Amino acid sequence: MISINLKKIISRKELQDVISQLMEDIDSSICIQQADGQTLIGSVSESKQGSCRYPIKLADQSIGWVIGNEKSAIMASLISYVAKQEYEKKALARELLEKYKEIDLLQDLSARINTSLDLQEISQFVIEEAVDLLESTNGSICLFNSQTNSFSILGEVGTVCCLQQSLIKFRKSIIDNILKSGEGEIINDITSNPKLRVCDCLVNSIIYVPLKTKEKIIGAIAVGSESGINYRTEHLKILTLLASQAATAIEKALLYQRSCDEAEAAQEQAQKLEQALKQLQQAQAQLVQSEKMSSLGKMVAGIAHEINNPVNFIHGNLNYLNQYIQDLLYLLSLYQKNYSKPVAEIEKTIEEIELDFLLADLPQLLSSMKIGTDRIKEIVVSLRNFSHLDQAEKKSVDLHEGINNTLLILNHRLKATKNQNAIQTIKEYGDLPNIECYAGQLNQVFMNILSNAIEAMIEFNQPPKTATIRISTQVVDSDWVTVCIADNGPGIPEEILHKIYDPFFTTKPIGKGTGLGMAISHQIIVEKHGGLLKCVSKPGEGTEFLIQIPINVSRVNQFKKVINLEHNHLITLPIKYL
Repeated sequence: MISINLKKIISRKELQDVISQLMEDIDSSICIQQADGQTLIGSVSESKQGSCRYPIKLADQSIGWVIGNEKSAIMASLISYVAKQEYEKKALARELLEKYKEIDLLQDLSARINTSLDLQEISQFVIEEAVDLLESTNGSICLFNSQTNSFSILGEVGTVCCLQQSLIKFRKSIIDNILKSGEGEIINDITSNPKLRVCDCLVNSIIYVPLKTKEKIIGAIAVGSESGINYRTEHLKILTLLASQAATAIEKALLYQRSCDEAEAAQEQAQKLEQALKQLQQAQAQLVQSEKMSSLGKMVAGIAHEINNPVNFIHGNLNYLNQYIQDLLYLLSLYQKNYSKPVAEIEKTIEEIELDFLLADLPQLLSSMKIGTDRIKEIVVSLRNFSHLDQAEKKSVDLHEGINNTLLILNHRLKATKNQNAIQTIKEYGDLPNIECYAGQLNQVFMNILSNAIEAMIEFNQPPKTATIRISTQVVDSDWVTVCIADNGPGIPEEILHKIYDPFFTTKPIGKGTGLGMAISHQIIVEKHGGLLKCVSKPGEGTEFLIQIPINVSRVNQFKKVINLEHNHLITLPIKYL
């Protein structure tokens, strides 16, 4: 309430000059008093002749009196006019001050609201500020879901049961009116409002304001008081301005949250697709390689079987042939002893066939044939061992036997030809126990690595440098076995080295390779045997593959042992760092 000090107004020099001049003009003494009877100008005794009392009014209230003759009414009107101007001036100043405070406050709130993109944080801050601004006890801010026709509470202060109950039955409540009209509403006597009679409320007064963006209403703010406060239009105006700021910030937060959710969903989907693609590639690679190895195994086993039958026939009859020839040679020696003077025709034939050389070379020839059939039988056994068609499960095997069988099959590619030098193999075998493994699959790994090394060195053939493949084995820390296959070939460029285990990656021309060999080898060592397959290579200095597998899978603990090929010492690392 704006107060006006009549004494202060009368004490102004310009007004006193006007009063003095007016008193001369009306030729009368006057007395001016405040409403409480305090005299400000003149005295009652001096203005008694024909005196009348004229009120000095402000907004229909008397704030003082002018006592004098009938002409003194002009003085009362003048002072009333001056008091009114003073009142309006103060009212305008107060209104401007309130506006300034309101704008300053809303700007500060807007800045704080828009610095966050967290929906819950924004909502809770807004409702707390709204309750504080309107000097209320309760508040709630909610978000409208157009798809389910329901509200979700984003932030609360105290308990606004009216809002919460109206959210449940909003079609029959004031919330429905907000959605339809887009306007806020003040209810200062909840118990007498027919819309909210169903509510067992703790608050007496409440303000509802919509959260409105440019396009639609996205929610509502409700502020209530448990005391008998009567909300006014000014309160509704302030809450509406705050709701406007909050709606913009909440919309931004919702868009940000939606974009984050969509980005997360897209990333998750991309990861699933990438994982599915990897699984598909692995499955395809495994299928192709399994079919390839199955066909190769069947072919090798079939060839071994077909070779084995005639070889067994020849090898078995060599003993009989040797016995027959010995008998014939013995008979021939008897003829030479008893008929030392043969006829001329026999003498001539003996010279033509070089009988003495034949008698000396024939046993050696039989011995060579026996050695040859023994060698063929060894090759057949190696082919059978390499295919391992009857060994689908893990079993304890001699690792050196698998390496030797692989080298035996590749032996023809290690020999010198007119187009290449011989490739020397150096074996540095350690004392290995039998290994629990999938023997056929390990042989496949040895075949892939050795074949690649041979092909690389054939292409890199540079006399007089001797092409060499060095194979070494050793036991590490009693639980692990390592096989190191190193060559002095061209090496692998850095940009290719990290791709060698990717399915279908190959540097060979189309039709020369599938790009599955090393991918399958990595899968066999790492996934099937729980081991490690590492490659170290420098262009021009050769390539070294380290295969490391457990002696017994069931005894492997949570640590893996890694050989550092460059420094040649053992490093122990937890699995998570590998």
